[in-house]
Parts: sequence; C-alpha cells; structure tokens
Amino acid sequence: MKCIMCDNKQNLKRQTTTVKYKDCGLDNVTLYGVEFFKCDQCGEIYYGYGDTEKLHSAIAEILILNKDLLSGKEIRFLRTYLGYSGAVFARLTGYTKESISRMENGKQNIVKPFDRLVRYFVSTKLPHRDYDLQDLWLKDEGKSLKRIELKAHNNNWVLKEAA
Repeated sequence: MKCIMCDNKQNLKRQTTTVKYKDCGLDNVTLYGVEFFKCDQCGEIYYGYGDTEKLHSAIAEILILNKDLLSGKEIRFLRTYLGYSGAVFARLTGYTKESISRMENGKQNIVKPFDRLVRYFVSTKLPHRDYDLQDLWLKDEGKSLKRIELKAHNNNWVLKEAA
C-alpha cells in the first residue's frame, strides 16, 4: 500500500493495534488486532477494519443480547445498521420522528416495549442466530455490558470480552 496523501514511493508497513472504534457512534467499543498503515513521510494513518458489515453485525448482536435497556446511542447505531432514516424508523415503530430523535439524543427515556421492538427488528436482519430473543426475555437472561471488546479473528470480529 502506498500513501495517497504525499509522494512517498515506499510501501507502507503493515502493523496491528488496538483502537476505540468511535466511527460507529458508540463510545464503548474497542477493537483489538486492527491493521493499520502509517506513512513515515507525512504521518498519515490508514486503518483497516476489514468487512465493516461483519463488524457492525457483531456489534449489533452483542447489543441486542445485552440485558440492560438500550441507550440512545445504541438505538441510533442499530437504526442505521438496519439502514433506516429516523423518519422511516418512526413509521415502522409507530413513534414520531421527534420521539425517535429525542430517544437517540438522550432527551427522552427509552421504554421497555420500544427497546424490545428495536431488538426484534435487528434480530431479523442478523445473518445467523443461535438464540431465541423470546426465551432470553422470558428467562431474564443476558449480560449487563458496559464495554464491548472485539478482536480480529479469521476475517471476522469475535467478542474478546464484555464487561
């Protein structure tokens, strides 16, 4: 790989690092084993997250299995993961777009029925599932997560630790 920001003709050296993945809109996601390339001449850094669809699917699955109510930022992440605008999501859920916006911005409390509706929508899009949301809810199972830590493994992102 060559730097596109300067005229450096050298191939950039491939390295791995740990990063806080704030590009997804969440503050609590850490990725381990992320490829990055740094230009020695201009200092430009290029991160390689691999298949971001797989990465976002992994994050979405962890979020819907979390025992705690979703936060506004998590709802926004899941809504955008589903590919919906706020207006379309409002129509699908029966809430106003203003209510969706207030929930996502932390200005309105998220109620359990809405939380479950969001999780259900996401569960229908995930590529694979080895759990049943209804069983998790009836048995009050799941973990309370404060942090999401994923590591790169065979072109996938797998849960490293969740606390």
